[in-house]
Amino acid sequence: MLLALLVAATVRGPADVESLTAAADVVVHARVAASASAWAPGGHKIVTRVTLRTIDAWKGDPAAELTVLVPGGEVGDIAQTVQGVAVFRPDEEVVVFLHRVSSSTFAVERLALGKFAVGDATGPQKRAIRDRRGLQCVGCGPDEADELPLDDLRERVVGRARR
Repeated sequence: MLLALLVAATVRGPADVESLTAAADVVVHARVAASASAWAPGGHKIVTRVTLRTIDAWKGDPAAELTVLVPGGEVGDIAQTVQGVAVFRPDEEVVVFLHRVSSSTFAVERLALGKFAVGDATGPQKRAIRDRRGLQCVGCGPDEADELPLDDLRERVVGRARR
């Protein structure tokens, strides 16, 4: 039997690239190397540890591998689903805006709003795509891009990080 706990997520914006960059300690273009779920201390909630391999650091000075904590996951027959969190798939290429939780652990800034999946190019460039499903954003603007060329995303992040 699989038991699921659903929690709705409301996030405070804005969530445009420049605001995410300013709020993040680290922004990386990375690949998902591994993930594992376990009970958090206290045994009341499940967390997933995602290991990312850095392809390129756009802000900060991250290690070659980063650990990202994501609320929810599956342990044995019990699953906890938290609406609005960033979902990572094995070997997925991503751009993530991260804030430091401890010296070696990070969390995604503004839940799923801080993660872009990198898709194959349908034209001359790869695309970065953000998934807002399961999220309500208070203070987000209608002009916040959820899909843009990867090179444009990098230029906006690096340009903002230098300020």
